[in-house]
Amino acid sequence: MNPSSARTYLGYEALVRKYQLRVPPLRRVFVATERTLESRVLNADGEELIELPLQRISDTESLVGQLTFALKREHLNLTVLGALFERREVLEGVQTWLEDKPSSKYSRMAAHLATWLTGHEFTYSLPAGSPRVPLLDPKLYVTGPAVSDPKFGVSNNLLGDKYFSPLIRRTDKLQSLLAAGLAGKVTDAFRNIEPEMLSRAVDYLYLSETRSTYNIEDEIPDNNRAAKFRRLLEQAGEPGALTEEQLCQWQSQIVSALGTEYEFRSTQNWLSRSGRLRNIADFIPPPPEQVRPMMAAVSKIASWASTGQLDPVLAAATASFGLVYVHPFLDGNGRLHRFLLHHILRQSGFTPAGVVLPLSSRMQKQLDRYSALLKSYSRPRTELLEYMLDSDSATILVRTAQPLWLYAYFDATDLCEFILECCKVCVEEDLLTEVVYLRAHDATIKDLEAWLDMRQSALNALIDIIVQGNGTLSKSKRKHKLVEGLSEEQIDRIEKTVSEHFENYIDSRA
Repeated sequence: MNPSSARTYLGYEALVRKYQLRVPPLRRVFVATERTLESRVLNADGEELIELPLQRISDTESLVGQLTFALKREHLNLTVLGALFERREVLEGVQTWLEDKPSSKYSRMAAHLATWLTGHEFTYSLPAGSPRVPLLDPKLYVTGPAVSDPKFGVSNNLLGDKYFSPLIRRTDKLQSLLAAGLAGKVTDAFRNIEPEMLSRAVDYLYLSETRSTYNIEDEIPDNNRAAKFRRLLEQAGEPGALTEEQLCQWQSQIVSALGTEYEFRSTQNWLSRSGRLRNIADFIPPPPEQVRPMMAAVSKIASWASTGQLDPVLAAATASFGLVYVHPFLDGNGRLHRFLLHHILRQSGFTPAGVVLPLSSRMQKQLDRYSALLKSYSRPRTELLEYMLDSDSATILVRTAQPLWLYAYFDATDLCEFILECCKVCVEEDLLTEVVYLRAHDATIKDLEAWLDMRQSALNALIDIIVQGNGTLSKSKRKHKLVEGLSEEQIDRIEKTVSEHFENYIDSRA
């Protein structure tokens, strides 16, 4: 965004510019102009510029005025506040604000957040009768268990803690998805499928989930690794916290034997796409000293799914993406992050025991969106860092500071909506589509076996080829070794039988 000089920046953007804070670019910028009407412009990258009439803004110059605007009008941005409260002159300004307006909800919120983020102690005594102030409005945000701060009369209802605190806004889309009763739909969907058919459908879903989670990483696992990951999925949901020991045990089952790790990383890692002499880091995760406290906070949020303190899908989404953002291991973080979705959903009872939703398969079908969610966190943070990779990209030296506030706080609304939508489509479409497939397959086999003498495995493969061709065999496929010895008339009959029984499946897939 490049507002003209006639605009006066407001709130967080004004503070970023005034104090030259090195933080990720704001996605939502407020400015004051001479125009009499409010306007909003949303660009193709999702960045929003909001213009407000200047005459409605009482203070566009002072720290107090801009902090008040930010806390009153904007989404809470702990990253900007974390960087801001590192400045001595800002803390002194907040102290003066407390002295001038000790009953102000915004002076108290600012002081509480400064203390929470930095540990700074203010001289202050709460005036008698001052009402308690929640940091987040529960009508606008998903909140966590409230922790009272009696000194400032503030109720801290943020998700997580100072080491990891995602923000989830109650958008219309999020509210609609939360109100859809997905947990009940999951239970009903599995309950309404006859046991034998359910067993076969679940077997396929496990296979699909295993293949997809490796495919997302552009990997093809050998049979042994695929079998180990499937067994891990089958064990998902067992009681227990996400301890370092537990996560290491899971990691060892996901990666090759040479990649097994027995504790969280003690070195700085990074992600880089392959390419000759590229020497570019696409993501530099938090430094090793931040990994354990951040993962403890991730574990806390994950536990809220089982205790009812947070919707299971929101807990699974924030904790699983939290893990991949922290990147506690040198290898296997992506697959572990997707496994964690299943573990938390099953542990909370959202997904029934013994079954699995094909979430990775759904993510793979929306890979651009999934990748964009990962990059929305990694790219703006990495772009702030100065680093040097050696010529072989074997070691990295990060020259700039990597403060906790750069990594611990982010807006998780979009990723929560994405995982909720994936769950919804998995139960309303993917599961039912697989059942439709199996029923069509059974009917086709029954009709074909009445007159066709062919090995079961070959017949299954031939049916799949015809289904993949939307009910037809192309000219080249009619020369396939599976149909050797069959007349054109017989091939036409097979094709017609498959097409008739799979009509609904082919239509639903299209």
